[in-house]
Amino acid sequence: MTTPATKPAVPDADYSLEPVPKTARKKFWPMFFIMLGFTFFSASMSVGASLGNGLDFSGFVWAVLIGSLILSGYTGGLGYIGSATGMSLDLLAQRSFGRVGSYLPSFLISLTQIGWFGVGIAMFAFPASEVSM
Repeated sequence: MTTPATKPAVPDADYSLEPVPKTARKKFWPMFFIMLGFTFFSASMSVGASLGNGLDFSGFVWAVLIGSLILSGYTGGLGYIGSATGMSLDLLAQRSFGRVGSYLPSFLISLTQIGWFGVGIAMFAFPASEVSM
């Protein structure tokens, strides 16, 4: 009786279950331009327009500066931790909260992503529906 040949394990190209090795990490500039693309989002532009219309120039500048400082501190800290450890959000959550406890951050991230894409689609769909063909 012969045993079926085992297939070689397929490597996990996304490193979803292990830290990303330093040799597989992306460089600064490619990641910079990907992250820069996230800022060109219709909802972000709409909020900026609302701030610009609702505040005087000084209030607008202060709102942008304070918001940018909070966001850069938060995302900078997360980016530093991720780059230092090479771990994804899910791996960091498992290390922090245990396997079952890590479901909460994963659930929260999934809700924010549903909202992100839902708002983005609505910001495109409503004006597009007004255009007559």
